[in-house]
Amino acid sequence: MKKIIVLICAVVLLSALTDAQPITEKETANHGSFNAGKFKDAPKRVYINSFNVYFQVFGSASASTEGGESFGRLKGDTKVAMGVSLDGVDSKDFMELANNAYQHYVTELKSQGFEIISADEAGKTDVLSDWIRKEGGQLSSTQAVGYVRAVPADYSYFVKRETKSGKEKGTGAGSMGMGGIGSNTGVLSKALHDAIVSDVTLTFNFVELTVMRSQLLNMSSVKGKPDFHFGEMLAGSTLIPSYINFSFGKKLSAPEASIMTGLKGKIYSKEPVFNKDEKLRETALAKSTTIPDYAAIVFVENVDLRPSHILTCNNELYKKEVGRMMTEFLNVGLTKLAEKSK
Repeated sequence: MKKIIVLICAVVLLSALTDAQPITEKETANHGSFNAGKFKDAPKRVYINSFNVYFQVFGSASASTEGGESFGRLKGDTKVAMGVSLDGVDSKDFMELANNAYQHYVTELKSQGFEIISADEAGKTDVLSDWIRKEGGQLSSTQAVGYVRAVPADYSYFVKRETKSGKEKGTGAGSMGMGGIGSNTGVLSKALHDAIVSDVTLTFNFVELTVMRSQLLNMSSVKGKPDFHFGEMLAGSTLIPSYINFSFGKKLSAPEASIMTGLKGKIYSKEPVFNKDEKLRETALAKSTTIPDYAAIVFVENVDLRPSHILTCNNELYKKEVGRMMTEFLNVGLTKLAEKSK
């Protein structure tokens, strides 16, 4: 009887662990890594060049068909649009999550024996001396439409330039093909006496919109459903994945070695962060008594965004799952660095 009870407990525990769906090395890929074995010769110093966390808070789609004569019948035009905003989490939650992830990252690097190079020291190099120094602890929506970017507090970084709208350009801005990894990474490492340069981008999405249109049926529609996952985002025409990168040294114009950790695919949570059966409900956001704080950033800076529906998440589960996935993903990248630095 005791053996049966132990077996049942083991099965229950295994099931619980399976449901947790942790992010391990098998869910990641070494995108762009090269000469990783050389990290054993790298100095035990790290400069965190960029640390960006993106949260999707708005999704939009539209569909239309043109009218006209068909089979002897006159048909009118059809047009439908949907804008979905996130409810249940707000600015303070996004900043808390970004701050916790950054502090975990720094603490783990130090526990591995790495010294963290300050922005003060990096700013004195010829590479960054004429760049713009920025301070973290704020949200912005100018880097990618529909997303707020959280840059952790107690963290400073540099951008090459900044547009009138506030969009940042250059390393650390999160606006380039790999979320901020610029062509000067190797040069910067060399200027810091071959120190390791680190870039981090983490992205979370919440909604999937499906567009349907048919000229034959004279019909157009947009449907939406919860799609909470850790993965990538589209910033204009640029696809920016979630990743952790370590580079050091300089060979010609590129780094001498790199350890890049990305994802093989989207990472989903099995927790009921959203009600998967929830119907998108219409809302007049401007008249709402529960307008989220982030609305002042997203819907003022991007006047073309028009929310017509909302999806509500469970605040506690959203923060728990986002925090868990960030920590687990960061740990995979940090473990690779530790292994290659021995």
